Amino acid sequence: MKSFLQDLRPMRALLLLAVLISIVFKPVPGTEAVYEGWPVFSTLLLPVLSPIFLMLLWLDSLIAKLWSTQTEGAEQKRYKMILRIDLVLSVIFIAVWYPYFVALAE
Repeated sequence: MKSFLQDLRPMRALLLLAVLISIVFKPVPGTEAVYEGWPVFSTLLLPVLSPIFLMLLWLDSLIAKLWSTQTEGAEQKRYKMILRIDLVLSVIFIAVWYPYFVALAE
C-alpha cells in the first residue's frame, strides 16, 4: 500500500481521494440545497466541485499518457497504471453523478 501511494505521489493521491469522497457523499437527485451546517458540503460544494474533479481526472490521464510515451521500463508502467486508474475512476464518477445532473436539468 505504501509503495502504491508513493507511485501515485501526493497531488494525484489527493485528487483520487477527493473524487472518492465526492462519490461517497453524493446527494440524492432532487435534494434541496442547504445553506448552513455540514449539509452544505454535500448539497452545495460537491455538486459544484464534481465537474472540476472530472476535468482534473481527464487532465491527469492526458498527462499520464503523454509521459508514458516518453519514458521506458518501470516508469512507463507507473504512468500506464495511473492512466488506467484515472479512466476507470472517471467512468465510475460519471455513472454515479449522471442521475444527479439529469435531475437538475428536468
